[in-house]
This record gives sequence, C-alpha cells and structure tokens, in this order.
Amino acid sequence: MIKASLILAAAFCIARLFCGRSAAERHILWAAAIGSAALLPLLASFLPPWQPELVSRVAAVLPAISRNAVPQVSTFGTEVVVHAEGIPPARSLAYLLSAIWFAGAIISTTLLIAAIFRLKRFAARAQCAPDPRWTRVATDLSRALGLKRAVRVLESRQASMPVTWGFLRPQVLLPASAAEWSDERLRVVLAHELAHVYRFDWLVQLLAEIVRAVYWFNPLFWIASSRLHRESERACDDAVVNLGVDGRDYATHLLELARVLRASDRRWLPALAMARQPDLERRVVAIVDSTMNRRTVTRRRIFAVMIAAFCLVVPLAAMRATARQAVPTVQRIRIGELPSVSEGPVSMQTPPEVVVYSTPPLYSDEARRRGIEGVVTAEVHVDAKGKVSGLRVVKGLGFGLDQNALLAVRDWQFVAGKRNGSPVEMTTRVDVEFNLRNEELNEIIANDMAHRVGPDVSPPRIIYRVEPEYSEGAKAEQITGTVVLDLMIREDGVPNVLRVVRSLRSDLDENAINALEQWRLSPAMKDGMPVKVRVNVEVHFNLK
Repeated sequence: MIKASLILAAAFCIARLFCGRSAAERHILWAAAIGSAALLPLLASFLPPWQPELVSRVAAVLPAISRNAVPQVSTFGTEVVVHAEGIPPARSLAYLLSAIWFAGAIISTTLLIAAIFRLKRFAARAQCAPDPRWTRVATDLSRALGLKRAVRVLESRQASMPVTWGFLRPQVLLPASAAEWSDERLRVVLAHELAHVYRFDWLVQLLAEIVRAVYWFNPLFWIASSRLHRESERACDDAVVNLGVDGRDYATHLLELARVLRASDRRWLPALAMARQPDLERRVVAIVDSTMNRRTVTRRRIFAVMIAAFCLVVPLAAMRATARQAVPTVQRIRIGELPSVSEGPVSMQTPPEVVVYSTPPLYSDEARRRGIEGVVTAEVHVDAKGKVSGLRVVKGLGFGLDQNALLAVRDWQFVAGKRNGSPVEMTTRVDVEFNLRNEELNEIIANDMAHRVGPDVSPPRIIYRVEPEYSEGAKAEQITGTVVLDLMIREDGVPNVLRVVRSLRSDLDENAINALEQWRLSPAMKDGMPVKVRVNVEVHFNLK
C-alpha cells in the first residue's frame, strides 16, 4: 500500500515536469504508474525477499510495533484452550479494516460489472450504421490512422453521446441524432473515437477502473484514474488535429456537441465519451493553441516504457523493510579446546561457523522488565555434520535469558569445524548478546515465523503429553510456581520451544522444556490447511 502510493506520488511529481510534453506522453506516464502500482502486490507474493544494505540499517533503528500480546494457553486439561482475552487487540482491528476494505472492493467491482453489462445491453439493442457514409468515413479514417482492426459503427437510441468501447471487437456507438450531422462533424467525431481504438484507450482505462475498485480507499488512485482519462481525451484531440482538421473548427464542433448533449442521460458507463463536461474548457483551449505539443507515441516507445516500469517495480516489490535476513544478535565465536587434543604440533583447524540464524534469541518478561542487557556465553558441541549435539551455559545472565540463548543456538545451522581440511567434532563458544535495542526487531522476526491462534486459526489439540519432572533440589526447597514457555507448533504437530517467557528456576525451566518437546499435538488449521502457530504454554509445578 505504501509502495503503491509512493509510485503514484512520484508520477504526480513527474507529471508536473511533463507540462511541455504531449498528452500522449503524459497518458503513457499515468498508465505505467497505475500498472506498476497494481503489479506490486502480485509480484511481492512470489518474489524472494530482497533488502539493500541501506534499508537494513534503517529498519534496525526505526521504532518497531510491539507484539507482546500472546494468546495464553493452559497445559492442563484434555485440549489446548485459548483464552479470548489473550488475542491481540491489533488483530481484531486488522480484521475490521480488512472487512471494510473487502466490502468496499466488492461494491466498487459490482458497480463496474453492472455498468459493463448496461453498456453491452446498449450495444445489443443498437443497429448497424444505417447511413452508408458512416462506414465510408470510418474506413477512410482507419486507413489514415493506421488502424488495422475492424471497427463496428452502431446507431443507438439509448446512447446520449458518441462512445467507444471494446478491445477484441471495438465498437463506436453514435446517437440517433448523428444521422443529421454534416460530413465534417461526422468526420471529426469518428476521428476522435477511432483514435481511442487505435491507442487501446478503452482497455487501459478499464484496467485502471479495476485497480481503482481494489484500492477504492486510496484517493491517489481516484485522482490518477481521472488524470489518465483526461490525458487520453486530449491525446485523441491531438490525433484529430494531426489529421489536418482545423483546431478552431474542431473546438466549435466539440462545444456544440456538449451543448446539445448537456441534458442527456448522465448515468456512468465504462466507455470513452467524447464530449463530457469535465475538463471541456481546458480541452478547447489546448485544441485552439497552435503551439501545443501534439507529438504521438510510437509502439516501440510504449514497449520501452513498459519494460522500464517493470524493471523498476520488480526490485521495489521484492524489497522488504522488516530485516528478515538480518542477524539478530552479534555473534563472536571462539574455538575451544577439546579434551582429546594433546600437546604437540599445532594442526590447521577452523572453528564451526553459524550459517543460518534460524531462531532469534528472545527476552523473558522478567529480564525485559528489569532492563537486563549483556552476553550469555554458551559452549556448543558441533558434530562432523554440523549438528549441535551438546550445549551448556558457561557465563549467564539469569532471569530466563540463559535458557533462551540455548533455545536459540540449538536451532542455528552450523558448518562443522575442520582440522587439516576434514570436518571433525569440535567444541566452540558462542557469545549471544541481549540488548533491548534489538529486542523488538527479534520479536517481529519470531512473529513472522508462525501464525497466531485467533478467529481464523483453529487451536491445536494435545494428542500425547509428558508431565515435567520435579527436580530433587526444587522439592527439597519446596519451590512451586509456573513456567511460561513460548511455543511454536509446526504443521506436523511437533512443538518447538522458542523461549522462556516466565522463568521459575533454571532446572525447572529445563525440565518443562524437555517435557513439552516430547508432546505431540494435532496441527492448527487455517482455511482447511495445517499451519505453524505460536502459543504461550503454562507449566505448573506444585507439591500437592
């Protein structure tokens, strides 16, 4: 939406610079702008994300939208229960806005379709040109314009003014009063209408109306569509003058048609009408101005503009400002000494390297509330295949951050360390930095990994679960309470713990994580398809 508005805003600025250009050139500008804006969401849906370095830096410092509200889920009971108060209010507002947009788009599209059917009804009731001179003049003008498509000239008693419509089989509807027109007026009117056919104006304007129906809430699309229509009329006026018609005579005929047809049927039709009142005065001034630029646009130039617009809109559609690929934390990896390495000649070795930061390290509620920042140092054992086979905290921060660092690191993908060029098991140390500046960005990245349970996403149900064990130390100290875990449930129902939201005690946190990761659930469903979801799970520890 923002990108589309930026494209149209740029078109408005360029149009001001095009004041000395011809109407045909300005028409191409508006057609390219509207078409590019319409293609943006389609291209963005399947293009891989791309983010320039500058955008990454800007996204990292911009304030992020908080998404802390998470559906609360209890682990006890026969099924996972979603508490309604846990659904983020922003989602409800988003649903309301989506419903309003959808209703407006349906109404706008329905009106457009109804108008097309009304126009088809007019054409079906019309009769072929009763006057042979209509066909003769149309044939001569088609030859002069270089128009190779056959055009039907019809007389319609329901048509109030000359209109043109159709793409594959273009038609020009003339009012019944056209039988009384002079040869000069008939030639002027048909020249204008056939110029629309030659330029494919009806198809371009119809596509613009469809785009406007979709973006009905954006005033820029309404203005752009109006400008497109205005420039198409002026371009056809220029085409008539370029055929050798005197500008003053043409303006006289145009004003006379507007006067006669002023009280005609004003129902809107998706057709190009010659003498509609809006902008008529400016058109007349432009027609009689002998210094006006009336240059036409060649097909080759139109094709070049289309290619240029497409080349500009593709990277814009792929551009993301959410920093999906940005490394969420600063990693400093140091090689550790393996117990099996003996004193002796130093061998050539390289430490394991992180290649994919699958899961960002997330804050616990208590650590965020206390404003804890710092580094958690974890010792990571990476096997010869690059898989993490062991983890432990060497230096921690507490408040649930130690466990969250381990949860993040275990999902990262490593390249195995090498000794003398061969992959080997190796132990390394990884520093996971927690700072509140990156916390919101990491939360957004994690939210993008899965859906939220809500009105359009049915919650998963527990199929198999394992109760967490009480550690002996916690029993001896009679520790009771609740551990809250942020859980992502995959499409196959396998849970994956993303972070500790509320910590109780490190050993109890670890037992809760170990138990939940053995659970199996039915997948959450959206539109009949299994999807990933994120939920909060409460694990209660009590001695009763």
